[in-house]
Amino acid sequence: MNITVRQLEVFACAARALSFTEAAQALGISQPALSESIRRMEAELGLRLFDRTTRRLSLTKDGEALVGLAEEVVRDVRAGLQDIAERGQRRPRVCIALLPSIAAAILPAATEALRRAFPEAELAVCDVLHERAVALVEDGVADLAVTMRPAGDFLAYEPLGADDVYALMRRDHPLAGRGALAWGALAGHPFVALARSTSVRRLVDGGLAAADVALAPRFEVEQIPSAVALVAAGLGVTALPALTFAMFPRQGLVMRRLEKPVVRRSLGLITPTRRTLSPAAAALAEGLRGAFQAKVGVAPEG
Repeated sequence: MNITVRQLEVFACAARALSFTEAAQALGISQPALSESIRRMEAELGLRLFDRTTRRLSLTKDGEALVGLAEEVVRDVRAGLQDIAERGQRRPRVCIALLPSIAAAILPAATEALRRAFPEAELAVCDVLHERAVALVEDGVADLAVTMRPAGDFLAYEPLGADDVYALMRRDHPLAGRGALAWGALAGHPFVALARSTSVRRLVDGGLAAADVALAPRFEVEQIPSAVALVAAGLGVTALPALTFAMFPRQGLVMRRLEKPVVRRSLGLITPTRRTLSPAAAALAEGLRGAFQAKVGVAPEG
């Protein structure tokens, strides 16, 4: 069956007016064109929609049954087309999920590319842990994410860069006067660890295990700023990836690269495999590439 939305619109208008002449005028078409549209619709359906006499026009029972559906279809199509038209006039909106350290160290520079391409764009930032960032892209809430490589093949992963793990301590700490440190140098000093649920904790535990160093944390906290506050108070040392240092003031603190082995956190751009990025999201992705290229590989001061 081949009945167009335009035919339904013509029929609905004629049904409301109960006059082909008035309906044709309202639609801006000729009466013969309207009559032909109704005739073809009746032929397609195999039934009459109007009873016509020289004096009056009325709906048949079939016409009465169809008029409500015709009006609903026309109304829904108009509303849908209006929504699409208005969407093109709205401000572009991008939602990005990323690790808090990346939000602090990389996102400001990356956002400049979005601002240049789309000055009126809105940016929603979800600075969350790794698992949540991945889930937000999977669920369609976030357009893209920056975190570590996710498990599985449901999302696309583009490597952006990597940062090394450093020991963080007060400037008056016994280890502060040295250069790069072996992981074993942390043994015997109170250690501030991130919670086991965090990607940083898994990274640090991996470095300790690779160096065959047994280290029981004296403190365990959920957030990086909390760990830094304990270090700044002289209560211990901690180990963090270099890009996390953008999250807190570093006055009175020093960073020493951890070696034997060097542990790197690889980071990348996560996008849906079945959804194409919007132009605004693609502009932000390009900004992220450039910001990583400029930032990663620069050793933190101190």
